[in-house]
Amino acid sequence: MSDGMEGAQLAGFGARLGAQLLDLLWLLPLGLVLGLLGDAVSGGTMSGAAEMMANLIGALVVLLFWVERQGTPGKLVLGLRIVDAETGGHPRFSRLVVRYIGYLVSALPLGLGYLWMLWDRRGQCWHDKMAGTLVVRLPR
Repeated sequence: MSDGMEGAQLAGFGARLGAQLLDLLWLLPLGLVLGLLGDAVSGGTMSGAAEMMANLIGALVVLLFWVERQGTPGKLVLGLRIVDAETGGHPRFSRLVVRYIGYLVSALPLGLGYLWMLWDRRGQCWHDKMAGTLVVRLPR
């Protein structure tokens, strides 16, 4: 793999689940703050537009981590990175946007898209397949 990814291995289900749980530690408070700001701006009742703006800000924060660091804080702590499935390098921004949208697709059928990696030979969830990405563990 390129971009310093030599020796990287596909991340397992446990590591990816652990990263998601770690990310909840900062995403939930962020969502709470954005919701409270939306309430304050809209006079106590968050409008649909304010809710959409809060969701967009949250998505942009996650995308910024993916673009700059190839992973969210949870992935970074566990030594995981999101890479382009073809080159092993940094995924293009457009692929990362598709990957984020793919989170919704993966969640829709009772989370089957997330569990798919258990049967996939490359350990890809549906959002990884849609975006052409892999999650790898860097060597220590």
